[in-house]
Amino acid sequence: MLSYSVDVDPDEPIDLTVYLGDDQPIWSSHMKKLREEYPLIVFSKSYCPYSRKTKKLLETYNLTPPPKIIEVDLRDDGDFIKLILTRLTEHSTFPNIILNGQGLGGNDDLHTLRAQGKLKKMFEGAGMTVREDIVKQQETQ
Repeated sequence: MLSYSVDVDPDEPIDLTVYLGDDQPIWSSHMKKLREEYPLIVFSKSYCPYSRKTKKLLETYNLTPPPKIIEVDLRDDGDFIKLILTRLTEHSTFPNIILNGQGLGGNDDLHTLRAQGKLKKMFEGAGMTVREDIVKQQETQ
């Protein structure tokens, strides 16, 4: 039986070196760049119906900058990404939606925020431009 001893307090955020080892500086700089360029990041699975619903909803907001969509199932490091996301966001399914570094949850959570009238304000608060009215005009023509 193999054993690996790491001092991890389950009530504290985990040190990414447990997962990343020597790659932590590379991953940290990559995540910082993603947050700066894309306030909204959606970790998705290309075949997932809930991921599709989320992407369709986000399209209605015509956001600038557009959300960064990361299709986890199409990446070699998809299993690793899922582990990290689950630990950091406490959300283990897809889609996993991140706004300004904070987890919003999944598809149901996003639709609830929209129904409550909060989603547009959250996007604008994150520095995104929402042109929802342009999309509505195109739909009625």
